[in-house]
Amino acid sequence: MTKLRANNKKSALFGSLKLCLRDFKSPSGLLNRVATDLFESLNTPVSLSCEILLRYNEYEQLLSKSVTFTDFRDPIEARDSYQAVSFLKKVPFEVEGIDPVAAAKKKFFEAEEACLRTNRRFRKLCSGSFTPTLVTAIISMAANEVQRVLGSKVNSREWLYACRFGPGTFTHSEAKGLTSLYDKLQVRPSVSKDMVDIGALLVMSQPHWARSITDSEDSGFWPIIQEEDLDLVPGNRIAFVPKTAVTHRTIAIEPLLNIYAQLGLGAMIRRKLLINYGLDLNDQVPNQELAKLGSIDGSLATIDLSSASDTVAKELVRFFLPTEWFERMDSVRSKFGLLDDQWLSYEKFSSMGNGFTFELETLIFMSLVSAVNRHLGLEHTSARVYGDDIIVDTRAYDLLVEVLSFCGFTVNTAKSFKSGLFRESCGKDYFDGHDIRPFFQKENLHEIQHLFRLANGLRLLSHRWNNHFGCSRRLFKPWRSVLRAIPRSVALHLRVSCHAGDSDGIKSNWDESQTSAFLISNKDGWEGVSGLRFQSAPLQASPALNMLGGIASQLYRLKDGCVTGLFDEQPVPTSPRVGRGSSHKLVARAFYGPWTDFGPWRL
Repeated sequence: MTKLRANNKKSALFGSLKLCLRDFKSPSGLLNRVATDLFESLNTPVSLSCEILLRYNEYEQLLSKSVTFTDFRDPIEARDSYQAVSFLKKVPFEVEGIDPVAAAKKKFFEAEEACLRTNRRFRKLCSGSFTPTLVTAIISMAANEVQRVLGSKVNSREWLYACRFGPGTFTHSEAKGLTSLYDKLQVRPSVSKDMVDIGALLVMSQPHWARSITDSEDSGFWPIIQEEDLDLVPGNRIAFVPKTAVTHRTIAIEPLLNIYAQLGLGAMIRRKLLINYGLDLNDQVPNQELAKLGSIDGSLATIDLSSASDTVAKELVRFFLPTEWFERMDSVRSKFGLLDDQWLSYEKFSSMGNGFTFELETLIFMSLVSAVNRHLGLEHTSARVYGDDIIVDTRAYDLLVEVLSFCGFTVNTAKSFKSGLFRESCGKDYFDGHDIRPFFQKENLHEIQHLFRLANGLRLLSHRWNNHFGCSRRLFKPWRSVLRAIPRSVALHLRVSCHAGDSDGIKSNWDESQTSAFLISNKDGWEGVSGLRFQSAPLQASPALNMLGGIASQLYRLKDGCVTGLFDEQPVPTSPRVGRGSSHKLVARAFYGPWTDFGPWRL
């Protein structure tokens, strides 16, 4: 009877927590209060100047503020000052005088103008009207390097097997925001008009896909895909996503069959980069380690490029790539982009959002670095490229910058470092060997999960600042301010381990978690505990499933080695489909492995 009463009490508490989470309203001005606490706790001249700007609502100056690392000798002061100017930089504030979309559009058109100039320059170079210089000689060496790495022919069979769907949305004339595999295999596939034949062949290479979009087998073993089975569009759709409070980032959403084919070519280039240079584009750690080394001994420089993806010009790619590779990539790229209901002809070859842009720019930059190193007699091992993150021997820096400029790329001098104690690459920032990467708050505090992410971000940062032995008390005050804004019942019971997701709940030490009535040690020898979790759940949509589309998605997963549920009694779901956005829900008896602690707050 006692156990029954306890269970009833726990059920009632669970219900009240769900209501509390559903009806939560964030206190107004909370983010400003947390930022003020942070600036005061950091207590450097830079952080205190940030506090003054925030106090007087000078957001434009605050969000544009930066640090000059040559002004610092102490890594702790550099770290704290860097954190101060970075904390609010990516929050999507609506500030009078700042229009991040307009700023992104301005950069987009500036990049197109830069590509136009580059295209003209390379046409002159190819026509022989350019006087040969050291820079042009190095560019020719780099082009030969690219052709050596890729080879003259494209292996069509390898390309076909490498094609795949990406995780994101795609351009479609009748629907937007479709991201699930089911959607991609049952809608009329979108394709750019000059890729119709390739697109039809790609669909027919997968009989289950062809059956799914035609809902028939009238043409033999599997259907013949006709032009009317495809959704023809001129090109991709230009969009803008948050980057900082000052400017957005430009991306392009590709037609479905274009991105499917582009990702296959990207995978092929990725494999060749690994074979020829040892560049594993699934691993950023080597770049990060070299950046740390450069910050210690000054032997290596880090280079960052402005709008690198948007300044890969058409004629530059034609000059570098073997003819067959260029033709294949040119046939599947989007040559037009839709912006503000107008179709624009691109001067760039590909943009961010194209399935091979990342690998292509890595290949071009690596070839340029290799050519510069060869000319200067430097070791190849002193260079590393990951997208537009470039690390080179400091002796190669000046010549490489000159070569990159000729190729139409702009070095971001604010984020490129040849001298001094600071280096950054692939999401890591080092000052004299110390990791000083700041925590960026990226959202206004509207939902309870936003508070979880902020509190957990500050706690994890404090743990790193204390070399993972306890937590730096310097961040205790802003962390506590966030916790106080969370309803008491939620703060007591929604406790999670520090290896849980950032929005699952409040990350805490084991002793702190004992306030939760839902934390239960697992039985039968299982290590770990069960507790509560506030986890993301996909939103459901109403249209009924196409049976052939469901089968096609299962067969596609089987190709990738994911066979879960394939041979269940009901392999094709019959409930409303999922995949457009997500919500959060409270989950009871969520499993946590061995509980890990942050340790105490220390001075």
